[in-house]
Amino acid sequence: MLITLNEMIQHSIEKFRDLPALKIREGDVFKPISYGRLGDIIRKLGTALIDIGIKKGDHIGLISDNRFEWMMCDLAILGTGACDVPRGSDTTPNELEYIIKHAEIKISFVEDRRQLQKIYAIAENLPRIKTLIVIDPEGLVKEDFPLIEIYTMDELIKRGESLIERGDNRFEQEWRNVKPDDLATIIYTSGTTGQPKGVMLLHKNIMHNVLSAPYSIPVTSGDKFLSILPTWHSFERTIEYVLLHVGASNAYSKPAAQILMKDLELEKPNYIASVPRIWESIYNAVHYKISRDSIIKRAMFFFFVKSGVIHHKMRLLRKNLLPVFETKRITRRFFEVIFSSIIELLLKPITMIGDKLVYSKIREKTGGQLKAGISGGGALQRHVDDFFAGINLTILEGYGLTETSPIVAVRTFERPVLYTVGQLLRGVQVKIVDDNGNEVSRGQKGIIMVKGDLVMKGYYKNEKATREVLSPDGWLNTGDIGRLTVNGELQITGRAKDTIVLLGGENIEPLPIELALSQSRYIHEAMVVGQDKKTLGALIIPEYDNIVEYAEEHGIEYKSIEDLLKKQEIKNLIRSEIREFISPKYGFRTVEYISNFVLLPDPFEIGRELTHTLKKRRDIIYEMYHDYIEAIYGR
Repeated sequence: MLITLNEMIQHSIEKFRDLPALKIREGDVFKPISYGRLGDIIRKLGTALIDIGIKKGDHIGLISDNRFEWMMCDLAILGTGACDVPRGSDTTPNELEYIIKHAEIKISFVEDRRQLQKIYAIAENLPRIKTLIVIDPEGLVKEDFPLIEIYTMDELIKRGESLIERGDNRFEQEWRNVKPDDLATIIYTSGTTGQPKGVMLLHKNIMHNVLSAPYSIPVTSGDKFLSILPTWHSFERTIEYVLLHVGASNAYSKPAAQILMKDLELEKPNYIASVPRIWESIYNAVHYKISRDSIIKRAMFFFFVKSGVIHHKMRLLRKNLLPVFETKRITRRFFEVIFSSIIELLLKPITMIGDKLVYSKIREKTGGQLKAGISGGGALQRHVDDFFAGINLTILEGYGLTETSPIVAVRTFERPVLYTVGQLLRGVQVKIVDDNGNEVSRGQKGIIMVKGDLVMKGYYKNEKATREVLSPDGWLNTGDIGRLTVNGELQITGRAKDTIVLLGGENIEPLPIELALSQSRYIHEAMVVGQDKKTLGALIIPEYDNIVEYAEEHGIEYKSIEDLLKKQEIKNLIRSEIREFISPKYGFRTVEYISNFVLLPDPFEIGRELTHTLKKRRDIIYEMYHDYIEAIYGR
């Protein structure tokens, strides 16, 4: 059995030598790099890294966005016995300085000249940094950076090639010496609160996911995958390892709509992994396009989509694949089967017509060969989940954390239970506990605890934070709130640390409210506030294009977006939308109503209000928008 990432990649290089491993877009063609070629580059680069002084146990920086060279650098570093410390190119200089110091990095890869300049500008504060390796050397003039030794990636590959020709076999010796309990990576969390923490993942942690995930997500040799997430993000990174393990290929794209849609057309992938925001963007884009069509076309679209959603739910109900939190009586189940079968049969001809006229045209935009989208890194909103299920585009929603390497659970083709993140991966234990640590029965909500080989070693140089989340017997407190269905699917319902406590003592989970609000075509995003207040309020980021369209249709004059958002007509529109979606009709209590709100003229940005995985940095937002929040409560 393969027990380290090094063993995994070397096994795949031999087994799938002539198959495409990575793909790079050149013009209108994705050109492949075979497993054999990938192995040659890893060996040459790894040999050179050893030659410039990298040894087992070193921490090597890897500052880059997703590109095909990222995986080459990563696997070469791991082959030397060192561990890498990855980060995206949008990381701020302050964050980089903290991470490089904290992780004790001496040598780092950087994506390009811009990243080199970023680190060089703070070099005086980083006395440990001695060497930087530039992946893309375009525009690089080494003489501009005299204080640090600089190599390019290509230079090191050529150096390694020369050493191997002379009989250097140090790389093979080193990768074979790596053990399952050796450190593979330190991933610094994006920090929704406070300074980022360095999550230490061992080879055995990540290999648990690599070996277990294919049983839940049946990716096989020859499957095509399109990569749009940052490779350093644990979800994307582990998925890419899984692809390499099974002999699939990975083509690199970007989440920008124009690039992504063209790449989907060219590559026609079988799988895409993404965060919920991307699926929401596709959902919104489809609905925005439909909103510009004639009344007849709009009516036809919504009729067929609604029919598809109901038909899909009836099929799931018949197969007992909707979430169930208490055991059903036999008579109830009997009537469910009869009722769902009748509705499913009646809707079948409608959905067949809908597939030809509507569903297939949307699916075709993904390339026409998509087996499934894989969603992780946050909760998939129910209306988005329903929409894609209704048009027969499968989304396998998963759940995990960086601290769990990261996949804990994922829906499968066999059990695509809506509104859940599916059943646990093989070898994963989960229990749901109350605030006192006592395990609750199935169906009851509580804090999700995870145990297994996927759980991190701990936080680097932070024993206090490690003890707060990791028990002596290996249980990780995820900080997430959820519950298990009768059949063992996991449903995420909130975040324990995000809980808002009102003055009356009521505990409110903001996430369900925020997800409900974003169903409005006029609300792009919302953040619920109200800690220690009498009522809840909300920071609202409007769906600007739809707000502008509404203003034009209703003859509302304005000079700018800021001016438009101050108009009473727009405030009334948003207030009516809030009342519509945060109401008993959607299961909300009176205490969860939004008493007031403010409209923000600018969207949240990654690296500022949002983490790299598009999660809200609530403490940062509270600080940045303090005056807005006080205005909600009339101060």
